[in-house]
Amino acid sequence: FTASVNWVHNFKVRHRIVSRKIKKFVTQTQLTSKQRLLEKANEFVTKVKSNISLLGEDNVYNSDQSGFNLETHVSRTLSFKRSLKMECVAQSLNSLTHSYTIQPILSASGVLKSSLLIILQETCKKPARNRWPLWTHCSKNHISLSNGLRMFTYLMLVKDLSCVKGQTEKQFDNIDKGGKDVKIMTIPAGATGMIQPLDVYTFGPWKNFLKQFSDLILLYRYDVNLHLRNNVLKIQSLIHNQFSSPRFVNMFKYAWLKSEYITEKPDKCETPVNCCFQNCDTCCKFCNDVAIIKCA
Repeated sequence: FTASVNWVHNFKVRHRIVSRKIKKFVTQTQLTSKQRLLEKANEFVTKVKSNISLLGEDNVYNSDQSGFNLETHVSRTLSFKRSLKMECVAQSLNSLTHSYTIQPILSASGVLKSSLLIILQETCKKPARNRWPLWTHCSKNHISLSNGLRMFTYLMLVKDLSCVKGQTEKQFDNIDKGGKDVKIMTIPAGATGMIQPLDVYTFGPWKNFLKQFSDLILLYRYDVNLHLRNNVLKIQSLIHNQFSSPRFVNMFKYAWLKSEYITEKPDKCETPVNCCFQNCDTCCKFCNDVAIIKCA
C-alpha cells in the first residue's frame, strides 16, 4: 500500500494532525528518567503536605529566584497581514540582554512576605543601602546563593519564618536561627517547573505586570529610563507592593493548589494586570497627576 498525497492529507484532517513548531529538545536519557523524576516530585509533595498539615499554611514558605531583563516588553503587537519584519522601539538594546534576579517569599496561605531580595549584575564597590522591603545585593552574574541569600534568609528567619522550601540546607548550617526550629526542603532538580508554586503561577503574572507597565511608559513617552538602577528597584518595589494586596491571596493559593500541595480550591481571583491596568483613570483624583495603574 502506497499512500497518496490526498490520502495523507485526509488522514491528517480526520485525526486533527497539524504542523507544530518544536520549542524544546530533550535527550533520550531525559525521556527515560522522566518517570523517576515524577516519582521524586510526588514523594516531595507528599512530605510537604504532611508539614503543612502539621505546621499550618502560615508556617510553610516557598522561596526561589527568577531572572528579569533590565528592560522587558510584550513580544506581540498589531500589524497588517503579510508583514514579514516587525520592529519595536526600546530604550536601550543592552538592557534587553542584561539581567537581574529577584527572590520573593510566598507562604502556603497565599501571603507574599513583606521583603524582596534583588540581586543586581554589577560590581559591589560599597555595601548596598537596603531599604525595607527591598534587600539588594551585587553579583557578577546576578545569581547568588551565598552572601546575599544568607543575609536575607537570616533576617527573615529571625523575624517569623518557621519552614523554608528552596535553596539548599547546607548554606544555612552556620546561621543563628534565633532558637527557632527551621526545616529546609529542596525541590528535586528538574521538578521546579512542576511543583514549585513560584514557578507554577507567580513569576508569570509578575513578569506580565512588568511588561504592561514598561509598554505604557514607552507608549505615553514618559521621560523615565526603565533600565536605570534606581528605577529597576522602584518598579520591583511597586510590583511587590501591589502583589501584597489581600485581593491576590487566592491567586497565590492557586499556585499551591496547582502544585498539589493543598486540596482546597480557592475562589476565582482577578489577575494583577486586569485589576491594576484595566479601567484606570488617566489622572489621580487626589493629586491630579497622571495615573498609570490603579492601586490594588
